[in-house]
Amino acid sequence: MKDLREFVDKIRDLGELKLVEGANWDLEIGAVTFLAAQDPNPPALLFDRIEGYSPGYRVLSIPYSTYKRIALVLGLPSDSKRLDLVRKIRSKLSQPLKLIPPVEVKDAPVLQNVHTGTEVNLLEFPTPRWFSKDGGRYIGLGDNVIMKDPEEGWVNVGTYRVQVHDQTTATINLEPGKHGRFIREKYWEKGQACPVAVTCGGDPMLVCVGAASLPWGTPEYDYAGWWKNEPVEVISGPTTGLPIPAHAEIVLEGEIVPPEIETRMEGPFSEWTGHYSPAKPDGAFRVKCVMHRNDPIILGHLVYLGPGIICGWTDLFAAAQVWSHLDKIVPGVKAVWSPPELKKSMVISIEQKYGGHAKQTALGALAQHSYDRRFIIVVDEDVDPSDIRQVLFALALRSDPERFDIIKDSWCCNLNPILTPYQREVGDITHSVAVITACKPYHWIKEFPPSVELTEELKENVLEKWKGKILEGS
Repeated sequence: MKDLREFVDKIRDLGELKLVEGANWDLEIGAVTFLAAQDPNPPALLFDRIEGYSPGYRVLSIPYSTYKRIALVLGLPSDSKRLDLVRKIRSKLSQPLKLIPPVEVKDAPVLQNVHTGTEVNLLEFPTPRWFSKDGGRYIGLGDNVIMKDPEEGWVNVGTYRVQVHDQTTATINLEPGKHGRFIREKYWEKGQACPVAVTCGGDPMLVCVGAASLPWGTPEYDYAGWWKNEPVEVISGPTTGLPIPAHAEIVLEGEIVPPEIETRMEGPFSEWTGHYSPAKPDGAFRVKCVMHRNDPIILGHLVYLGPGIICGWTDLFAAAQVWSHLDKIVPGVKAVWSPPELKKSMVISIEQKYGGHAKQTALGALAQHSYDRRFIIVVDEDVDPSDIRQVLFALALRSDPERFDIIKDSWCCNLNPILTPYQREVGDITHSVAVITACKPYHWIKEFPPSVELTEELKENVLEKWKGKILEGS
């Protein structure tokens, strides 16, 4: 897919899109989104005829809350689910990385409307205030924030939240340790404003790549080109010269000025933690140019929709990245999963080969993907890590709290609600990670009591005989 509209057409054809007309941008879009997401198979919602705005100025929410839609974005079979999706992503990650640079085009849909100077008006769009304690309206959720390293020359494409403050001013939340923050600081250290372009709706695959954890210096445009097997089409930004996706819905161009010049209060915001992140002063993003397509669509990709609800692909990508990494350093990895019910945690299933194998696996996973991890749990190969009931069963009966390891001073983020006021004051953005081996003890694994289970032959025979009778839906 080249753009968000193709995605909308495809999910409409799948029967997974619902049109909502007449909602108010202030809290109502957020409330409808949150309540609709509680459905076991929630449709994506396309809001149109939003109160106070012209028809055609739209907001898409709950875009990726079914595995079918996530598979569509990633170009995978629509029947791929849970671990099958992770396996397919892992398979792609195992292939040689051959970056495909973007290609510049002269004409593009995003150039249908170009506003500069006094024509710039961020309030032109029906940007929602999603939840009641949000500090304002957030236009950048399913977005791409584009920056160029002033020293190394490579282009970073991240996904960071963007808050609208007035007609020409926004803020971009850049957490410590994120590539976009490093790049912004390089400009500020030189006493310069940081040029930036933000897409507020575009190719879902590019949004996915922007949210992935790639090595420093890896240009996301080129990585997305490798994934899609074709280059991303870009234009040169009229005011920044940055490469901008040609098929984006809305683009904001400008610069983030150093805090000594101007700050705005960013936040609070209803983050993935299910809690509001604290407000803080941040450098103002002065918008000098706005481009948008006719009838633009804001991609409202909320990162929290309720406990345990699938919000997108980030956890799937992280699990696949960890699995691919572990394949290179330890044997016997059977599956890796990041459960939506246990946010920012990782469960790894292994066939134990030697003493210390489970601990080595857990520490290898943490080393590869440490950002904001809370629990690393290793289970035996007979436990499905994507089934939280099986994981909790193993945790209760195959682990001993004495065998838990606590890793202190691990990389965290400001969004973490458990950070103490003192930590925030002194800038200590770290927390502890629990490493749990919920496996049979290896040194007496052969004597461990056997699991209660059906043989495959008996299971198949009983299902065949009783399906549609006692075993409804089996």
